[in-house]
Amino acid sequence: MKKIVVNDTNVFIDLFNVGLLKEFFSLPWEVHTTSFIMRELQKEGQQEKVSVYKEKGLLHIPVLGPKDMTLIGNMFQEAIKKSNLSIADCSVWYYAKVNNYVLLTGDRKLRSTSVGDGVEVHGMLYVFDCLVESGGITHKVAIEKLKLLYETNIRLPKEELDKRLKLWEAKIEKGESL
Repeated sequence: MKKIVVNDTNVFIDLFNVGLLKEFFSLPWEVHTTSFIMRELQKEGQQEKVSVYKEKGLLHIPVLGPKDMTLIGNMFQEAIKKSNLSIADCSVWYYAKVNNYVLLTGDRKLRSTSVGDGVEVHGMLYVFDCLVESGGITHKVAIEKLKLLYETNIRLPKEELDKRLKLWEAKIEKGESL
């Protein structure tokens, strides 16, 4: 069964920034997001690069009806009492929850709120792990891209990042590299 994931804005931005959108969309996943997230892709080229995958049928953007919008609005009203989640954040949290999909995000507050609501959540390090395990990128590329990502996204958990870098470097040294 194909894994279905729902992407938050920061995952698309991180993938765009390190040049791994093509490899990401090559994973054996069905990728979804919401129109709210697409509107947040505002830097030059981001929305256009991501939209290519919608045109290819690799990115699914649901049409959310009035009932969905009301429920997202309710989630947002509750969420702003406790954190600064945006309506876009609530849209992917809602969509992942009602469909029992996996949410991909690097936003700590969205992760915490979604996990607390029973949603399975993973971040960029998980995406890198899957890219390496699937053979989508080599260990060498993973090391280069992860270091590049850390230059622009210092919110990544440094200890977990370092663990992966050491593991992949050791595999290269042992000749076990992809």
